[in-house]
Amino acid sequence: MKRKTKLFIGICCWAAWFNVAPAQELEDYVSKYTSINGAGYMQPLADAFGGNLNSGLYHGARISTLGFHIYIGVEAMAALIADDQKTFTAKTEDPFSPAQTAQAPTLFGSGRGASVTGTGGTVFNFPGGLDIAKLPLAVPQVTVGSILGTEATVRYVKAKTDENIGEVKLFGFGGRHSLSQYFKDFPLDLAAGFFIQKFEIGDIVEANTKHFGVQASLSRSIFTLYGGVGYESATLDIAYDYESGAGTERIAFDLEAKNSVRFTAGVALNLLVLKLHADYNFGSQNVIAAGLGFGF
Repeated sequence: MKRKTKLFIGICCWAAWFNVAPAQELEDYVSKYTSINGAGYMQPLADAFGGNLNSGLYHGARISTLGFHIYIGVEAMAALIADDQKTFTAKTEDPFSPAQTAQAPTLFGSGRGASVTGTGGTVFNFPGGLDIAKLPLAVPQVTVGSILGTEATVRYVKAKTDENIGEVKLFGFGGRHSLSQYFKDFPLDLAAGFFIQKFEIGDIVEANTKHFGVQASLSRSIFTLYGGVGYESATLDIAYDYESGAGTERIAFDLEAKNSVRFTAGVALNLLVLKLHADYNFGSQNVIAAGLGFGF
């Protein structure tokens, strides 16, 4: 199995329960394009993956000014693939003539490809995609506080795959500070924070995300309604050696996620030490997120 196939398996390794695609079929998808169409074909992956990583970072805005609290849980996210993420403008490649463009499926698009006809009845085929409506992800998360109304959050995963790929690693950290302590009579809890994450699969893929935002919440009994607005960015750099009959070609894509502004609305349920929450994230990449953990 080629390294590019394992790249995609690594990205989806925490989402096996969604059965996005059988492993033996992945090579048929990720090896479709190797040059001018590759970035367009893979761009929705950067959007969806970046959107996922920047989700599930908080589930309320109340942060005590003093005293110890901790949350240990698992955050699950699913980027919702929109219709405009399922096609892109693809170009025919040499030596096909004359040069033409077509609306072809992206990696997440229809399994049925497109084609155009050229000189002498020749046909250029644009391949299909995985035909999926969501890209899921799950990560462990720990939050600890509080010093002067400040808490810290860490995400960490490290797993060995095989000798061809190496390690799959995720490290993320961030902090939030209570704004409510400066507005004693304000009816809502307020906080502001930042989060930075880095995801790597061997020396093949590197994803970096940043999120800065403010949050507000209202707690009543065991329920907390929360929301937030933030600015975010994400990049996905992919590089691998593509082997074909003509030899080995180095393929590299440096992709930047389109999402920049995110709005979040959610609800949390606090049952003694058991914590549950779910939210919806609005932006150019919409994401649903949910978390289960323990804390006090």
